Amino acid sequence: MAESGGNARGHAAVIGGSIAGLCAARVLSDCYSRVTVYERDELPSAPASRAAVPQDRHLHMLMARGAAEFESLFPGLLADMVAAGVPMLENRPDCIHLGAAGHVLGTGHTLRDEFTAYVPSRPHLEWQLRRRVHAIDNVEIVRRPVAEPRYDHARQRVTGVLLDPQDRGEPEFVPTDLVVDAAGRGTRLPVWLEQWGFERPVEATIDIGIHYASHQFRMPEGVIAEKVVVAGASHDESLGLGMLHYEDRVWVLTTFGVADAKPPRTFPEMLALAGKLLPAHFNAALAQAEPFGEPAFHAFPASRWRRYHKLDRFPAGIVPFGDAVASFNPTFGQGMTMTSLQAGHLRRALRSDDLARELNRATAKTTYPVWIMNAIGDVTFHHATTKGSIPWWWRPSGALFDQFLGAAETEPVLAEWFLRRFSLLDSLYMVPPPRIIGRTMAHNMRLWLRERREAAGGGRDRGAGGTSRVRGSRRWGHLPLAGDGSPPSRRRRASRALRSP
Repeated sequence: MAESGGNARGHAAVIGGSIAGLCAARVLSDCYSRVTVYERDELPSAPASRAAVPQDRHLHMLMARGAAEFESLFPGLLADMVAAGVPMLENRPDCIHLGAAGHVLGTGHTLRDEFTAYVPSRPHLEWQLRRRVHAIDNVEIVRRPVAEPRYDHARQRVTGVLLDPQDRGEPEFVPTDLVVDAAGRGTRLPVWLEQWGFERPVEATIDIGIHYASHQFRMPEGVIAEKVVVAGASHDESLGLGMLHYEDRVWVLTTFGVADAKPPRTFPEMLALAGKLLPAHFNAALAQAEPFGEPAFHAFPASRWRRYHKLDRFPAGIVPFGDAVASFNPTFGQGMTMTSLQAGHLRRALRSDDLARELNRATAKTTYPVWIMNAIGDVTFHHATTKGSIPWWWRPSGALFDQFLGAAETEPVLAEWFLRRFSLLDSLYMVPPPRIIGRTMAHNMRLWLRERREAAGGGRDRGAGGTSRVRGSRRWGHLPLAGDGSPPSRRRRASRALRSP
């Protein structure tokens, strides 16, 4: 990939060579004459897991929106992935089994709108991006840890980076015009800001207590049609799993627990959990699975959003990027896609006179809707907690959405709407429009009336002691999306809150 012309700016440094750092380097290469990516870890020349990215051995999902964003940054990426054996699911809802909050979506066999998904492993996607960045003439990837940026108090800006000493020598100073902190969850930018006389950003956290266990395996081709299998945790079940078919005929099975529930640690125990959470045909296929390698374990205690956009003062010459800003509950699979969106924000913010302010604000606008809906889901279904008080409208919103998901089990239009929004297509807001709300209410009303007719016609089961129990009444015993018991004014305020970063 040749260097883009017209690069009027000098040197930009990126801290971190993972997916976020590679995306930032790609964008910066169009605006700076020289870009250096500093990475402490040894970077493999082929797709492989890295010690500095322990989570890359676990299930990663590339959302449809993320695939499109990455393709815009790296033209030809998707075709090259498919040529390398990455599965492509083009308008194939039968290849996706999606269980959310205890409900299995019924998308049917056809979709009204085009939907294409790609299923690369995290090491493969990162390798594809890295080799493209390597090919950019004005970008260099250097294996060298960054100790800290250097801040000039008189100029109120970062002027370069100090690299860790080599062979017990002195730290090396490298002057820069811009530093991008893409160091991930372990970012030290809040500490540096405090050292330079700035405020630390307010941090929003959702304590979710996720523990993972993953194992790779192979099984005969064609034993199941599905390539993406998700059975998420729910209010009544703190364990969940995901199973994806990657390149090289490799499958990965990730089991996880929320609220500090511990997932199974051996492959037979993982299969036993799959037998509990998945339909029978999956378990017949998994009986033919051949595991290889060792299981991998990881923990994710809390989602975290550092709200840099709320700071009144911010130093020039440095910006946060990727997980250094927000790290999301990984069981929702949205992290890589959110990073790809930030790359677009960085490209646009580089045209501004106040880069940090514009980037931080733009990142907040796309982070907010995804963060809020994840938080509502975690609090409602996953027993998550926060350090502050939980907004009053979160649990009612989650309860209403639980009823929507119940309708989506048997209404393909609703299931497709959720699939697209879950994949961050069309809109980042998981707020159904009036037509979808109306369709949900009508569908659930029909189901409710059918149950009433069955009950009146003698469709009651007799429980112990002669009591009556109507089948399905737990799900359809009240009308969904018709109200949550709160006054209309509070419901309107909740709707506005969903749209306010």
